[in-house]
Amino acid sequence: MTHSIFKHIQGKNGSRWAKFIKDVGTENILLVGVDAAKYTHKGMVSTYFGEIIVSPFEFDASLTGIERVKELVSKIEKEYGKKEIVVGVETTGHYYEDLVLHCHLAGFHVRIINSATTAKEREALLNWSKTDNLDLMAIIQVLINGHGTFADLTSGKIRELQKLTRARRELVKEMSTMKNLIRSYIDHIFREFQGKSVWVDGKREKVKPFSDLFGKTSRFIMRHYLHPSDILTLGAEGLRKVSVDHNLKIRDESIDILLDFAQNSISRGKQLVKSEQFLLNQKLDQFDLLDRNIKELEKRIEDLFIETDGGILLSVPGIGVVTGAELFAEMGDISDFDHAGQLIKMAGTNPIVKQSGDRNPSYYGVSKQGRRQFRNIVYQVGRSLAHNNPEMNQRYKAFKERGKHHRQAYVALGNRMIRLAFSMIRNNTLYRTNQGNYRLYNELYKKLHSPNIKRFYEKFVASETYHQSA
Repeated sequence: MTHSIFKHIQGKNGSRWAKFIKDVGTENILLVGVDAAKYTHKGMVSTYFGEIIVSPFEFDASLTGIERVKELVSKIEKEYGKKEIVVGVETTGHYYEDLVLHCHLAGFHVRIINSATTAKEREALLNWSKTDNLDLMAIIQVLINGHGTFADLTSGKIRELQKLTRARRELVKEMSTMKNLIRSYIDHIFREFQGKSVWVDGKREKVKPFSDLFGKTSRFIMRHYLHPSDILTLGAEGLRKVSVDHNLKIRDESIDILLDFAQNSISRGKQLVKSEQFLLNQKLDQFDLLDRNIKELEKRIEDLFIETDGGILLSVPGIGVVTGAELFAEMGDISDFDHAGQLIKMAGTNPIVKQSGDRNPSYYGVSKQGRRQFRNIVYQVGRSLAHNNPEMNQRYKAFKERGKHHRQAYVALGNRMIRLAFSMIRNNTLYRTNQGNYRLYNELYKKLHSPNIKRFYEKFVASETYHQSA
């Protein structure tokens, strides 16, 4: 039986699987498909040729459950004369991680399977149903077809960085929800505080009292003097005094706009929006807590990121601490890959190409057959580069001129950054550019705290160069 190295979206993993099959022999392999869950996993045991030895069974998501599987497999090994155990585990949330770890400790070969791959296998069964048993059959079939990856779970600083960056992203999502709630309460209390459409020189423009609705000054006014009647009671002098007393630095222009908007506001009386003000203050408290937590996370991410090989990516204009750390964390240990194309496929941002005969190839978006978190950060990195990196901005404009949608252009630039990152990390080389105004120290100064700039130079550049640059 021939096993093509192209059976997996990552070439190296496919070739490793082919070599494994060749060395061990299909008749000596026992397959264990596992559908991971929070409390109770479900498993099934089969030969490499699809002969089911143990029908679907349940086992606890605990050490006792793992021991049960080990005993069962050990018994079958002796009875059927098998030499190697291959466990296929679908990536279900984070529930599969402990299972993979303990299977490795038990000496099993573990293949991590993407849920998109098992979905395709279920489609091949010509059945619209989705049950645990069908999932197990799909997992076994995926193993037989040589799909999945031998890639181990991330560990060490990379794993820690991945946990921190993903936690930050969740907090940012919570922050976005909180901002929407705060805006809704402001609409009830003083709608014009967020801005107002006015006529300027015959054109309609949006005028806002504060450029940053969630800045320190704006949040203070929201909490203490948001209702139009409060602003009118203070007047210009009162607002200036509040500004001085609390170091808010409110500009005269902002004061004039606030007074004008308050004078002509359509808001209800203050007594009618007391509940909204109370709820708004609660949300502002939660906002402050989220803001502090995110900043603490970002500082910890910065300190950790600079210790890893991925810290070298900060020499790239448009790659900040958070985006760089997320990209590196999702890439993982690149030593397991031969080329950057394998990482692109792991992200699922590789383009779908359809071509037959002498017809021109057609492109249908990206495969999305990789890690969702990885795919998300590739897009975010591409967007950042398109607007903050002069060379990538030129490429972005070229994509747009060719009729590419901006989302397609962002993904293409993100893929290019994966290739660049792969080369920079593997060869330990700094970013190279023909831009005459590029200076490494200036680039780092915008992104890092001073102690970490020094650490960057000590790790990636000669320490003497740091003192010359500083």
